Amino acid sequence: MKDNTNIYRQAPAAGGNPSKLVIFLHGYGADGKDLIDLANPFSMALPNATFISPDAPFPCAMSPQGRQWFPIEEIPMGAIQASNNLLSLIEKEAMSVGLSFKDVILIGFSQGAMMAMQCLLISKHQLAGIIGYSGALRLENVQAAKDNIIDDKHKFFSTPVLLVHGEQDEVVPFISLEKSKLLLDQVGFDTNIFARPNLGHGIDPDGISKGMEMLKKLN
Repeated sequence: MKDNTNIYRQAPAAGGNPSKLVIFLHGYGADGKDLIDLANPFSMALPNATFISPDAPFPCAMSPQGRQWFPIEEIPMGAIQASNNLLSLIEKEAMSVGLSFKDVILIGFSQGAMMAMQCLLISKHQLAGIIGYSGALRLENVQAAKDNIIDDKHKFFSTPVLLVHGEQDEVVPFISLEKSKLLLDQVGFDTNIFARPNLGHGIDPDGISKGMEMLKKLN
């Protein structure tokens, strides 16, 4: 990931040094500022967390003002190389505030949720947790983590995972929620899911509240 990536930031609500780093991963065609305002509600659950929301490294082919983690036609394999680059950024950002991977929570939307799940799977270090909104995972993404899977169980299977999805999602089909859960559970994760009736491709207040519940447990 390029060093000149623009990163939006919000310091811990409680002040002082952070004990957690929350990283928002935006969707295809958006940018870092699209999600940084979520730091306001989530900081109520994690007042000692610092929040960042980086721009994805590449201009979006379909939305020149926006950014992409990888070209959409490269799903699912594009997430693998993109996640390796993102993991380097995560390590750098965590070290800059005196934290490690075990203090990092990834919260992704759409393509960003795919990135969060891929990072969970292929990281050499355990993350504190991930929340994916309107994401999708495929078998190839799990197979890319074979070095972390021993006797059909991922070595970081205890990492908390929450996936949230609108039942009326017109971009990433709602069936992706159950498919992603199944793929993660098959390698040992205990994946929590939260379906949102009447919600399209987006994040609603109930989904945010569910995310806050999870974050409070990570304090």
